[in-house]
Amino acid sequence: MRLSQASDFALRILMAAGQSDAPQTVDKLTAQLGLAKSHVMKVVALLARAGYLETTRGRGGGIRLARQPAEIRLGDVVRLIEPDLGVVACLKPAPADCVFLPRCALKGAMARAAEAFLDSLNSETLASILAGTQQVPLPTAAR
Repeated sequence: MRLSQASDFALRILMAAGQSDAPQTVDKLTAQLGLAKSHVMKVVALLARAGYLETTRGRGGGIRLARQPAEIRLGDVVRLIEPDLGVVACLKPAPADCVFLPRCALKGAMARAAEAFLDSLNSETLASILAGTQQVPLPTAAR
């Protein structure tokens, strides 16, 4: 199973926001995580719309977690970012060209495997991940 970069970026952005009580900025997150600013802006906007991040403009504003880290389940975040975890073509929303469809036992097995993967991720919260993660200092230029 392979996740998109957006899932990786979303989880890392949540981790960075969860490591500090101070509000973060897109520029700080970009520098700290080594990501493209455009990617950070897009993922932050998506996480904010979903209620994981709170964003405030202006002086004293920034990006903060909108929920407690213990309330953020990793599988839920991945499900948000990866709405179609189609590990095989017949699980993707687009019609699949397969001689075994519409009746194929593989499709159900793969759907259950994808669900088990997300259930496993949901056994972890942002809090449990942060507890075992070393905080990364910001580069001096980003401070």
